[in-house]
Amino acid sequence: MKNVIVIGGGITGAGIARDLTLRGMSVTLIEKHSPAASATGRCHGLLHSGARYAVKDAGSARECAEENLVLKDIASECIEDTGGLFLAITEDDAAYGDVLIPSCKISGIPVEEISPSDSPNSAAIRCIRTNDARIDPFLLTLANMYDAYKNGAEIIIGKSVINIDESSVILDDGSRITGEIVVNATGHECERLLRSSGRKTLPVQPNKGTLLVTERRVSDIILNRMRPPTNGDIIVPCHTTSLIGTTSSNSISTVPTRDEFKELIREASMLLPSVKYARVIRAFSGIRPLLGSGDGRSLSRDYQILEDGGSITVAGGKLTTYRLVAEKVSDLAMRLLGASGKCSTKTPLPDVFKKDPPTKIICNCESAVDRLIPMDFLNGVDISKYNRVGFGACQGMRCLHNSPAGISFLQERWKGVKPVISEGQFQQAYLSWASYMSRLGRI
Repeated sequence: MKNVIVIGGGITGAGIARDLTLRGMSVTLIEKHSPAASATGRCHGLLHSGARYAVKDAGSARECAEENLVLKDIASECIEDTGGLFLAITEDDAAYGDVLIPSCKISGIPVEEISPSDSPNSAAIRCIRTNDARIDPFLLTLANMYDAYKNGAEIIIGKSVINIDESSVILDDGSRITGEIVVNATGHECERLLRSSGRKTLPVQPNKGTLLVTERRVSDIILNRMRPPTNGDIIVPCHTTSLIGTTSSNSISTVPTRDEFKELIREASMLLPSVKYARVIRAFSGIRPLLGSGDGRSLSRDYQILEDGGSITVAGGKLTTYRLVAEKVSDLAMRLLGASGKCSTKTPLPDVFKKDPPTKIICNCESAVDRLIPMDFLNGVDISKYNRVGFGACQGMRCLHNSPAGISFLQERWKGVKPVISEGQFQQAYLSWASYMSRLGRI
């Protein structure tokens, strides 16, 4: 029997597993899909400076500012330190800067006002520089999971937990895994799992966020609109592409819509006019697990931890604050176990890249290679996405044959391509589909 069973292989679950194993605890981590498959892998990968939340959510903003520096120290392989800019386009935007700057200073967030002429938008009338950065959520999750695995964690991929008992979980195949404590870190699904298990619940509001992917980078620095967070107010460089986001609607759908595409382009074009001429290659959506109820923009990005008779549930939080959240959850788990051991997750994460990766290019548009070191817990898992196969401009046209995903890849890509193409592009989309199928040997 393990000390702790962790349910959920997103960044929070992976972070908790790492923290506990570094404290000497025995851990089993269970993920029903693949590492970072849900909310973690469907975000814009922003390592927050804290400025975005400084005005209305000072607590979360302060935590983001502190954890930003920690992650830059321990996870440098996963981070591109691009820096960020908040741009005022209208007079109302500029007036918001008078609130934003002092709010950042109160929360200890370093900001610097610079000349608008130094921004990539000639129409900007005010500009503030921040410590925002780009972080790869897939690699960050793998690094945490790998460190937990190296320190003795058992990692189960492809099994779903359907019920939580006092000191065990029941899987979808009917098997039972026992542990002294169960930690539920399943994001927006945590409330459903708690209800089906007859346990206390947390008020979690699933909130859909849609983003667009451009064929190439439209900016090498992160751009934010200088106004309260709303739709289409951020652009994040992501490897060879850019991510334009995000929307907010209370929904559990992960299907992007045409209306969301139009709104994001309209708003982002004001932030950076060149967006109007960029080729958008697809859209994707993720589900934020927000605490409370009501409009998603008004809800805090804080986290909450619930203890109920030997089980712990955690919900909320940000990718940026995952390590801190994992520390707090692990502190509680250690108290319940009556064990001692301090957090040591401010030490560097292990490198998950091969020292000498193969020279064979899997996909030219991303310079993708088989770069990951072997990890036994990934046996049977399609690792092509961690190598960014199909993530670049070709969207798999040149490299899909290197992935075992096949038809499921096509279905997921079509879900993201359909909202962003015009009527006249459907013929080209069909030709792309035929090319995919030909490479798969299906036609």
